[in-house]
Amino acid sequence: MSSTNGTSNLRVNVALSERDAVKLILDFLQRRELYISMLDIERETGIINGSFSEDVLFLRQLILDGQWDDVIDFVQPLKTIESFDAKQFIYIVLKYQFLELLCLKTEAQIENDLSVEQIVKFLNDLRPFAPNEQEYKKLSFLLTLKRLQDHTDYANWNPSAGRMQCFEEVFPLVHRFLQVDKPTIPIAQGDRLIQLLIKGLLYESCVEHCQARATNTDETIDISDPNSLLLNTRLSDTDVSLLSWLHALPTEIFSCPFEQKSLTLNVDKFQRPVLEATWAEHVLSTPFKPQTMFPFNATPTGKPRSTELMSRSLAPQYDGLSYGLLRSQIFGDYNRNFVNDMSRSLAICNLKDNGVNNNNNNNVTSTTVNLPTVEEVLYEETPPPPSPPLPPPPSSFSPIENKASPTNSYRSQSPKRSVTTPTVKSLNGVTGIISPENGNRSIGSDAQADRLLKEYQKSRAEILKQFDEQEIRRNELHKQLVNSPMIREINEVTKYDSLEDIARSPAFIPLVSIEDVQAIRSVSVHPTGKYFAVGSNSKMLRVCAYPDLKNIQSDSIPKPAKVLYKRGKHHLGSIYCMGWSPSGKLIATGSNDKLIKIVRLNMDRPDDDLNNTEIELTHHNGTVRDLIFMHDNLTDDSILLSGGAGDCKVYVTDVRKQTPIKSFNGHQGHIYSLYTWDACSFVSASQDGTSRIWDIRQPDCVHVIAPRSSNSAVAAVAVDNSGQLLAAGYEDATCLLYDLRGKRVVQAYQPHSSEIRSVRFSVHSYYLLTASYDKKVVMTSLNGDLTKPLVLSNVAAHTDKIIQARWHPNEMSFVTSSADRTCVVWAPSLSALSNLSPTS
Repeated sequence: MSSTNGTSNLRVNVALSERDAVKLILDFLQRRELYISMLDIERETGIINGSFSEDVLFLRQLILDGQWDDVIDFVQPLKTIESFDAKQFIYIVLKYQFLELLCLKTEAQIENDLSVEQIVKFLNDLRPFAPNEQEYKKLSFLLTLKRLQDHTDYANWNPSAGRMQCFEEVFPLVHRFLQVDKPTIPIAQGDRLIQLLIKGLLYESCVEHCQARATNTDETIDISDPNSLLLNTRLSDTDVSLLSWLHALPTEIFSCPFEQKSLTLNVDKFQRPVLEATWAEHVLSTPFKPQTMFPFNATPTGKPRSTELMSRSLAPQYDGLSYGLLRSQIFGDYNRNFVNDMSRSLAICNLKDNGVNNNNNNNVTSTTVNLPTVEEVLYEETPPPPSPPLPPPPSSFSPIENKASPTNSYRSQSPKRSVTTPTVKSLNGVTGIISPENGNRSIGSDAQADRLLKEYQKSRAEILKQFDEQEIRRNELHKQLVNSPMIREINEVTKYDSLEDIARSPAFIPLVSIEDVQAIRSVSVHPTGKYFAVGSNSKMLRVCAYPDLKNIQSDSIPKPAKVLYKRGKHHLGSIYCMGWSPSGKLIATGSNDKLIKIVRLNMDRPDDDLNNTEIELTHHNGTVRDLIFMHDNLTDDSILLSGGAGDCKVYVTDVRKQTPIKSFNGHQGHIYSLYTWDACSFVSASQDGTSRIWDIRQPDCVHVIAPRSSNSAVAAVAVDNSGQLLAAGYEDATCLLYDLRGKRVVQAYQPHSSEIRSVRFSVHSYYLLTASYDKKVVMTSLNGDLTKPLVLSNVAAHTDKIIQARWHPNEMSFVTSSADRTCVVWAPSLSALSNLSPTS
């Protein structure tokens, strides 16, 4: 067939993007509700078939991760917009969380402590948000089913599908409030993949038709075979035969009308299989983790927050449901050779020199002397052997007078001790030990042993006399603390409506405060004590000047804090934790966007452009709940510890190389708190109910503190400067004091009525500060016998849940952050300070 326009050259240029091909597949899977496959492709490729703003993208990821409390927190600012239907939004989120809880509960093979009563309570808390009573009854009916999938509406339901459906339902409620001006990203829609497949088949048929016409053969075109897509192409190579043939036709042929042919399309839909997978295991599995940008670099592993019975939200309507779904009893090897199994007396916990050179204290402080450098610790190829057991200290020291305390020797004979080793001092200053094992061999002769025994008996009599005097002094201090008009007993319940009310009640006075539009989660005081940093749910990072602590009056009115540095939208999500480096030149922050950001700040020139220098770490695959720099020396800012949700690992990161150099496994739940006290040692606290002691030179933890009988999560942990006394705060409102050297519980007491969120020792470890969701800050005196009832004092309060409390590095002052959207600096008045202790 000739062509009148055959002299022109036919040029065909084709450009294809693999991203577009992936989007076609994602659209195909989403329309058929194959969400598991769709999400796996998204995570592996980093491609989403949607045109979302950054905020919507972050909200979507929170929902897909099952971080329900963070989803609620995320939209808190929108509640002030009248056109935003906050009630419907919360109902949708809680409904899908409820469905997920039902799905997990009905799987008997998965160990969990979720009871029907707890689910019913959750359902009752959901009721106020239900659009009508009929909707609430539909959810209530699901409790009567043996399996959620037995209901016709949820026959193919699974957690992955539920989370995706949740986002699709809430998206219309929020998208117009969270959109930003940006170019629209092309998306696949309208089942475009099927359309292209049909057109491809028709193209192949048309090519066959043209070839048949050109060779005068009989025309037979049949594409009714449903397996046509799977057949090998009938052309050796992809070509433009049809276009070439049409191009060769004369122009007048196209002016002739032709009859429109109809197409009958028969799509043979596949039979969807019944999935017998354990969905709890699917939710808790470790999916593919690509090394690409957020949000696809991070997916929840281990125990995602969706497996908690209640979102640990700061919203008051979720009170009382703070225990996780999956809590297994986790017992480690508690018989490891960690320093020494012999229990030291903790009658006076401050076994250190408190900044004073005291030759009698050398045995205690030797644990932190001549420590290896960070480079020697972290980059050695083989771990060093465990340190040999330390000799018992010659005596304990009173933090009040910094002298030998008679309490230690007196209590060494207590039947509570499994091992008693009385220590004596010879006339020439040499310390000897009398025990059934060594007897007089420690001196070398019977005469020496007799002389030493007489000296011991004489010293013991003097010590007992000193002990009585010390007890009288302790009782007087106790009476002063309790009877002080500025300090209230712990069992006194007070309702605070404002900072002015608070200022009239607790022992500490609010000096300055800073307010935010959302809850303030994290706070950290600069090593010099001149500044404090604040991080909130509004993604804002601020650094403020620490107020002057001189001449504080009891009637002073809190003033607004002076903000020296501010950075908006520092993270994509809430700032959960922050910490200054030892030198104070870097500040690190962690968020539920799974990122750690490290900013170099020169506070002498806060407006300097160099302060915008930022490092971003992306190795976490869950919310970063806590981070802290290792304390090697004041010039080394290189080593950062971090942990949180996701894979439940503790990461050791070299900040200079911007990469993790070690990670520690062991926890079976989210890591809530980290604390370090020297260049090698740190402790981690977890949702699994354990606290684990680590040495970065060892591959595994060196000691595990077993879960309490309540199996409550450990929300906060700290260790005193000597590295001997650990304090842990639990979700069941218990505070645990633990002897690290003796590996034993010293005391467990309840200073609060709700979960403890923060524990910190004061600068010389004379006091322990605990902050709780009961809106109070309690100070516990650690002067005296820690096995006896402790002196507790309410020292500060907020109008809502308190999340963190941090001491000033060298003053009797602290900072608190709260769900009441404030951060407050507290200090005692001069009259209250005089009643606390001669040494603060």
